[in-house]
Amino acid sequence: MPADIDTISEAIAEAHRNPRGRVPGSRLVDLTRGDAMAVQGAVLKQLRERVPVAKVAMPPDGIAMAAPIPAGMVIDDGGTIELCERDLAGLEIEVAVRLGADLTPEIAKADRSAVLQTIQHFILGIELIGSRIDDRTKAGPFGPLADNMVTGGYVIGRQTLAQAPKVDGMVITLSSDEAISQRETAKYPFGDALSPIIAFAGMADDHFGSFKKGMVITTGSLSPLLIVPRRGRIEVNLGDFIPLSFTLR
Repeated sequence: MPADIDTISEAIAEAHRNPRGRVPGSRLVDLTRGDAMAVQGAVLKQLRERVPVAKVAMPPDGIAMAAPIPAGMVIDDGGTIELCERDLAGLEIEVAVRLGADLTPEIAKADRSAVLQTIQHFILGIELIGSRIDDRTKAGPFGPLADNMVTGGYVIGRQTLAQAPKVDGMVITLSSDEAISQRETAKYPFGDALSPIIAFAGMADDHFGSFKKGMVITTGSLSPLLIVPRRGRIEVNLGDFIPLSFTLR
């Protein structure tokens, strides 16, 4: 039976609006990859949100995926996120790019140097991982994809980098209210920062408006999930780069 894209997107959109809202995973279990992408786009239309940030990933099957992070979930480094009753599994520190020009499928299929010409600079960012699904284990293979790849928000770092940073092996530290609570070692999840961006951009999928000038595209966690309390001042350090921080309340 074909998935009811409209009904599912309405449920996810309502869960975005209501911090206590959750969508039963069983409602998403039969979604295909295409269905999940269609749900993402429909949710954005219902929320009437613009998309300043997108996230990309390369699953084991090798087919790139992406999801929008709506403006209402994005803050700058040093800002505050009102978590309320929203789900928060943890944080990920990631390398991202800010586009200085549209990244079209034609450019993505050309060569890496053409893609690099669309990038204004590289930055670091923090992604909050949180879901609107009550039980992701019951949501099938593409339920989490429909739920914006389970993003709960994003913090845009202020340090600009002219080139993709070489982060593999760098130390990551997480601090909560100035006390270090976790240490990890950084490693690019998909080999480098550009590969997942190029893979998805070349697919000509425009379910959330494609990769436009000014957009930030974030490229996957550099470490295992960073676990944080639901309240307090959070700081994440990567090597000698400027730390990223924000407040949860």
